[in-house]
Order: sequence, then C-alpha cells, then structure tokens
Amino acid sequence: MNPTVRNLLRQNNAREKALSPESQAGMTDVVVYLRGQDLSRLAQEEIRRDILEMVLAGEARGQTMQQVIGLDYRTFCDEIVAAVPRRPRGVRMLSAVDDMLPAVTLLLAIWTAQKILSALLTGQPVLWLTLTVGEGISLACIVAVAVGLVTWVCRTALRRPPVGAEEGPGGLWKVFLLALVVFAALFLPRVILPQPLVTLWMPAAVVVTLLPLLVSALLDRRTDL
Repeated sequence: MNPTVRNLLRQNNAREKALSPESQAGMTDVVVYLRGQDLSRLAQEEIRRDILEMVLAGEARGQTMQQVIGLDYRTFCDEIVAAVPRRPRGVRMLSAVDDMLPAVTLLLAIWTAQKILSALLTGQPVLWLTLTVGEGISLACIVAVAVGLVTWVCRTALRRPPVGAEEGPGGLWKVFLLALVVFAALFLPRVILPQPLVTLWMPAAVVVTLLPLLVSALLDRRTDL
C-alpha cells in the first residue's frame, strides 16, 4: 500500500474510534460501500475522512449521524462519488487485477500445501507438483466467485430492504439453486477433468505462489493514488 494512503488509513481508523457505537456502525457500512466504487484508495480514504469530520462535528453538537448526512446514506455517498473524476480505463483495469492478486496467492498457497501434504502421505515425490485441468478451472472459479461476492457485498452495503419485506419461498429457492451451481462449478471440474495441466518443481511452485504478491505491491503504487 502506498505510504500516503497507509498513513491516512491509520488516521481515519483512529478518528473513527471517537464516534458513538451507532455512528461507527454507520461508517462501517459507508466504508464498505466506498470500497466497491470506482475510486482510488486515496480517494476512498479522503472521502471517508471528510465524512468522519462531518459526523464528529455533528456529534459534538449532539446530533446523530443520520441527522448530519440524512437517512439515505447511499444517495449521500453517490453524490460525493459522482463529483470525483473517473480514473482512466487502464488504471481501472489494473486496479481490478490488483484486487484479485491476494486471493490468487492465497489459493495457490493452499494448493501447494495440499499437494505437498498429499505427496508426503502417499509416498510420492515431493519435489514435483502436478496441477490438473480440473484444479485449474476450480481455482479460477473460486477467484471469480470471491471477487463477485466481495463486489456484491460492497455494492449492497447501503441497500436497505423495505420495512416489513421478507424473503419468500421463491427467493430461498433462488439462493439454493445459486449455491448449487457455485458448488458444482468449484468442485466438479476436479472430479471430471483429472488430466495433468502442468507439473511444477516445488521451489518453482513457491515462487509462482509469491509472484502475485510482488505484482500487487508494484501495482499499488499505480492504482492507490
């Protein structure tokens, strides 16, 4: 993370602790929503700082967060975001890649550890790890699902259901079918596509696992500001 962004993040975290518990919960929703917008990390933290100062000043006058910025947090945030110039398309694409890289490293680390443990338990050579076609597809699906889930959580952080609205049976079936499709996409390829895709020397697999973190560190300097 860029040092300027890191320092501002620490300052905002410290300032947020001075809020009331209710305002802290509201700010958490606001921050999650901002994380899903087309904003640099610096812009996100600058907006967060400005809102924090408004809420802190309001609480000093005896006002709640809702009295300071209104009941519709989402519209309030959207108006602020709309005033921020959009980033170039290339920067947005790099930022999207940067957001995925930590998840890729985590999955590769789990895959490498699982392969080494499996080799040790079965007496197979530990120095050579084989990635199957199914495992490759599953890893890609997991990354896609994780990114999609995070995006959905961020985009809906300030969405409130109508008062009295309940999830009907039809909605529950949709959730069940979606979970079934995701489960099939994640695990079926491992079973039906066991063909070897690539075999890596174990030290090379470790390097490949750490490479996304290095690339992410380099991209942060381009996408944070």
